[in-house]
Amino acid sequence: MTDMPSSRRNGRSPPAAVDGAGRIADELGSAIVAGLYQPHELVPGELALCRRFGASRTVVREAFKLLSAKGLIASRKRSGTRARPREAWHMLDADVLAWRLRNGQAEPKFLFDLLHVRAVVEPAAAAMAARSHTPETLKSIEAAFAEMERAAHDPVLFADPDIRFHKAILAATDNDVMVAFGALTEAALGVFVRAASRHAGAPAPSVPLHRAVLAAIQRRDAEGAHAAMMALLSRTARNVERNVGPAPGRNKGRDNGPSRRGSRRSAKPSK
Repeated sequence: MTDMPSSRRNGRSPPAAVDGAGRIADELGSAIVAGLYQPHELVPGELALCRRFGASRTVVREAFKLLSAKGLIASRKRSGTRARPREAWHMLDADVLAWRLRNGQAEPKFLFDLLHVRAVVEPAAAAMAARSHTPETLKSIEAAFAEMERAAHDPVLFADPDIRFHKAILAATDNDVMVAFGALTEAALGVFVRAASRHAGAPAPSVPLHRAVLAAIQRRDAEGAHAAMMALLSRTARNVERNVGPAPGRNKGRDNGPSRRGSRRSAKPSK
C-alpha cells in the first residue's frame, strides 16, 4: 500500500503542525491508526514522501522521528520503514489519541476502553484534588464549572469548559503523573460529549453531577469527591451505551464499565 488519505482534502485539521514534518507525520500517522497499513507492512519511503509533499529528505526524516517516538513505525536498514502493531503505540500521546478519535469516529471498544481508564484515574484525582488543592487551582475548577452552567443547553459550547473542568481537577492534585492524563482527558471528552449528548436536553443533566464534584473538592471531602466523580462517569457510561451501543463483549450480569452500583462500591478511595 503506497497511498494514504489527505486530512486536508477531507476537511480535517491535523493535531500537529500543518506544514513540514508535522503535516507528513499527521497524514501518515492517521493512516496507520486507521488501519490502512497493517502491522509490519512497509509505509511509503523517503523518496515517495518527498515527491508527495514536495519536502526534503531532512523534513521526511524528521516526520519519521516523530512517528517513531509515538511507537507507530520502526525503521531498519535494508528492510525499510514499517508500521508497528497496535500494542506498541503510545496510546496516551496527544496525537495518537487525536488520530484514533478523529471526527468522533472511534470504534466502540476504544470509547469503552477510555471510559474504563477514566473510571480508574478521575475519581482518584478528584479525591487527591480535594486534599491538595490551592486557592489558585480551586479557582480554575470553579471558573470552568461556571462556564459549564452557562452553556448547559449547548453541547458545542459545553465541551470546552467541560474539558477545562476535568483538566483543572487533574492539575489540582499537584501530581505530575496525574496531570499527564490531561492529554487523554482533552482528546476524549469532546467525543464523549458528542456520544453522550444525542438526546433532548443534554448536556444539562450532567451539570448537577459536576457541581457535586466541585462541592466535595471545595469542602476537602476526598471520599465525597471520589463518589461524586464515579457517579458522573457512570452517567456518561450509560449515555454512551444508549447512543453507541453496549460495550463490546458485555454479558448479562457482567459489569463492563462504571455504574451506579460500582460507584457505591468504590465510594471510599483505597488507603
